[in-house]
Amino acid sequence: MSPATASSLTPRQRTLSIVAVIASTVGVGVSYGIGYPITALTLEQWGAPSWLNGLVGSAPALAILICLPFFPKLAGRLGTIPAMALGCCLVGAGFLLMPLFPSPEAWLVLRFIMGAGLALPWLVGETWINTVASDQTRGRMLALYAMALFSGFAVGPFILDQVGIDGWVPFLIGAGGIFLAVVPLVLAAALAPRMPEHPETGVLGAILLAPVAMIAGVVGGVLEFGHFVMLPVYALQTGAGETEALRLLTIFIVGGIVLQLVVGWLADRASARTVLIGSALLFVLVAASLPIASDPWLRTVAVFVMGGLGVGFYTLSLTHIGQRVRVHDLAVANAAFLITYQVGAMVGPTVSGVAMGIWQPHGFVAAMIAAALIGALAMALVRRKPASTAASVQAGEG
Repeated sequence: MSPATASSLTPRQRTLSIVAVIASTVGVGVSYGIGYPITALTLEQWGAPSWLNGLVGSAPALAILICLPFFPKLAGRLGTIPAMALGCCLVGAGFLLMPLFPSPEAWLVLRFIMGAGLALPWLVGETWINTVASDQTRGRMLALYAMALFSGFAVGPFILDQVGIDGWVPFLIGAGGIFLAVVPLVLAAALAPRMPEHPETGVLGAILLAPVAMIAGVVGGVLEFGHFVMLPVYALQTGAGETEALRLLTIFIVGGIVLQLVVGWLADRASARTVLIGSALLFVLVAASLPIASDPWLRTVAVFVMGGLGVGFYTLSLTHIGQRVRVHDLAVANAAFLITYQVGAMVGPTVSGVAMGIWQPHGFVAAMIAAALIGALAMALVRRKPASTAASVQAGEG
């Protein structure tokens, strides 16, 4: 830790340390949830062409992919709290500059910088929890983290619905959320883990440390963002009204938030790998019921469960990394996971859209089922390697 190690913390200190990260994550999630829709809606209002809107919208993800391989070392050199605070300040400054430079070209640059900023608290926060959490509670702690993060995502569009996209207010809220995220981090600075300055492996090597988590990262990104983008379209094409289509997306997000505690509880009682494979297979069964679920309530239940399972890949992947990777390599492994997740997030909407064009409308469901099946098979077949858990390393440090 700073200066102690994780093993020197009392149970109460571990709890306070994790609570600080989770509280901070809410602000990070809100800013993330505001940034994407306000960018897309404002560019549409300006009359920007669709390709430019998409380019600006993809800038944060591109920044995350480019910067993440370098951020574990940067976080180690800066320190845990300064690295997270720097990232939050970059995002907050970006929100404050957006109204001052109202052009797609300026926003392309600003959203790229904001994406790089988001990657720091995202990466370091997840590494923090995986370092401090005990093996007995890791799954549930990461489930609470995922609930906070995705709740923030969900709250962002709701805030915009209430305040609109014009004027300074939405940008001030986005900046305020990310600046406030720094407060609990500073208060818990003495309980923060130190990021290693010189990880023993790079991002490519880290993929081999926990290949199951990396596969699950791609699958999770495909399932989550495939549904975020295409589920309302699928609902419309199967005869639902616009209100029901949006309601189903809300149900998917709510399921993704609410069911994470169940997912985390299971991961604390079995290996995350086992729960991941089981979740993928259960997702296939539930998703296969959508085309034949004529009753609205049955469809609602199915989408709710699918949301929990889809977002559960995120929670379970982080848990698996904590179970398999040494503390010294956690930041790099986390960076590798976030890269795979971003890849899935970019591939999911594209693949599901193409599949829907080939087989309208059920190609979307077929694509999601195929992703889950391929993921389950790959996770089952990947060769096991001896685990070097965070707990065992911490015990050695103590």
